[in-house]
Amino acid sequence: MGLIADLINFRRVKYMPFYASRGDYQANGNLYESDIVGSIANAIGSQVGKLNPQIVRQTNNAGLQIKDDYLSRLLALRWAPEYTPYDALYKMASDLVYRSNAFAVIFYTDDFLRVKSIVPVTAHDFKIWEDESGNLLFRFRWDYDGKEYTLPYQSVIHIKARLNKRRFLGTPPDDQIQTTVELLDLTGEALRNTVKNSTSLRGYLKYGNLADEDDLKQKVKEFQAAYMNAENNGGIAGLDSTMDFKEISQTAPQIPVVQSQFLRDNIYRYYNTNDKILTSTFTEAEFTSFYESVIEPIAVQLSLEFTFKLLTERERGFGNKIIFTANRLQYATLKTRMEIGGGLFDRGIITINEYRELMYYEPIEEGDVRMVSLNYVKADDQSIYQIGSGAADGQQEGDAGQQAHIYRLAIPTTKKGGKTQNEKEIP
Repeated sequence: MGLIADLINFRRVKYMPFYASRGDYQANGNLYESDIVGSIANAIGSQVGKLNPQIVRQTNNAGLQIKDDYLSRLLALRWAPEYTPYDALYKMASDLVYRSNAFAVIFYTDDFLRVKSIVPVTAHDFKIWEDESGNLLFRFRWDYDGKEYTLPYQSVIHIKARLNKRRFLGTPPDDQIQTTVELLDLTGEALRNTVKNSTSLRGYLKYGNLADEDDLKQKVKEFQAAYMNAENNGGIAGLDSTMDFKEISQTAPQIPVVQSQFLRDNIYRYYNTNDKILTSTFTEAEFTSFYESVIEPIAVQLSLEFTFKLLTERERGFGNKIIFTANRLQYATLKTRMEIGGGLFDRGIITINEYRELMYYEPIEEGDVRMVSLNYVKADDQSIYQIGSGAADGQQEGDAGQQAHIYRLAIPTTKKGGKTQNEKEIP
């Protein structure tokens, strides 16, 4: 009720409803009944849901800084009481598959100084237009309650696909793949009917004497009860001269594999996916291709929309932006992770815990430090170990001992003689 009240108040205070049907998009809903489109929506939504939203600030003096303020925590933990970031991103990606448009409404506090929540909305029909004052408005009919709302477009996160025919909206997939989906459904329906009919009639009884319809049905039931059940182990039936049984030979129906696969591939091509993506049997290269062609464009749109809609012009002017990142190595092989992670670790680019996370190990205490291959020291202390500048000899020895302790945390240990020893000695 609170969310609906916010929408109603938002609409009444700011803008009046605009009732017009020209240019509206109305989904026919047929794609929601397709199992293939549903599988594609689940595959894309599952990967988009893993994106990690962050607010960063890029300046020439301080470099890249990751912010940890109220908005950062909202984006990272809970967009709304009923939506985690994964849930919200999954829902938006799913709507993008079905309708080529996905929306999320931004709700503010009463003073409009802070974002209260970000709620994805699945709209039955929607329209974006420009009023006489040049303001962009967004009108939609919410599937949740079936009511119509009108909001400023600036308060709506909008990502789209196939932006070609319309000014503000992506081209819906209904018309473009509707024929393929219908043909695939007809193929499956024909196969279902063939299988059903082939098992429904095993034979027929022919009677020499005339009998009314009720007598025929009764005799058939008696014949079935006597001979066509599991108790008739011998498989032999006894008939008199007035009855003749004709068996109907059954043949296995031919499944149109080639035709069905062609139609499925046609839908796969439309969404830049394939059967391996849907069944999670892809290779490292195949997932990289899927990420770059499908997931990354969605992440770019999300970053641009969130930056423009959630941050003020002043904040953007100071180098703040919202990005959506992903662990590109999560589906890489162990060899690839070792090669890339080892190179990043030796150069002080990632910490010990980040390296352990890459190798699917749990984090350790004192592991959030960066090391370099110069005897594995902190990146900020390289000069001390190279030329001894900036510290006295005693301080150097103390720092060296501390670095040796940290290094022991990063290497495996073995049991020897009842005591834990490092496999590699620290000089």
